Amino acid sequence: MTNRYDRRDILKGVGALCATGMLWPSNSEAAPQTLQIAGRPVEIQIAPVSAHTFRLSVLPIENGQPQSIKGNGSLVRTSWGPRLARRTGAESEHVVKTGELNVKLSFHPLQAIVEDSKGSVVQQLTIDSETSAVSFLLGNSLLLGLGEGGPQFDRRGSKDAMRSGQGGYQLGTHGGRVPIPWLIGTAGWALYFSARLTSPEATANSSPKITPALPRSTFLSYPRKIRVCSCPSTPG
Repeated sequence: MTNRYDRRDILKGVGALCATGMLWPSNSEAAPQTLQIAGRPVEIQIAPVSAHTFRLSVLPIENGQPQSIKGNGSLVRTSWGPRLARRTGAESEHVVKTGELNVKLSFHPLQAIVEDSKGSVVQQLTIDSETSAVSFLLGNSLLLGLGEGGPQFDRRGSKDAMRSGQGGYQLGTHGGRVPIPWLIGTAGWALYFSARLTSPEATANSSPKITPALPRSTFLSYPRKIRVCSCPSTPG
């Protein structure tokens, strides 16, 4: 027996196919990726500190909410104005203006390119999605900071176990060691990591990396001119 279809049956079939295509997304339309660091979904927040300084926070998400950063006594304040951006990595790129700096965020991998008001790149932070290690640009800049003691005076090419006390580094010639995750580049930028370091080493060379714990905040400052004095202070 031969099946016969009239025009009405054919139009019904075409309509059903069209409706199916509208209801079900094609395989080529990938679902938005949620940003993950060290196997944990995270939210990225940017908050202003001053015209030349901002705070970049990486906060693990638990029960649908970003974790707060517990104070450890290293900061005199716990908040700096309203957040300028909150992102979970669904976007491909996002630009945030904070003071006189522009921060270009990309998420896979997580990267923050910092530009001054003239569009020149002053620093670039890249966070490894597997280890959460942070790498940054050094260029021809000398690297200062990391606290009292240790290799003097340029930290480039050295490895620091970030151990505090008399056994931290060559006590006989260099004295005690008081590690601080506060780095200064002589090109005019500075970085402070407000978190406990989980990596046994903080490497300072042509491709330096440091691994703070999560949740964490990274303070980046670019005042162009940095005044080095005996008292610790954050350039604004």
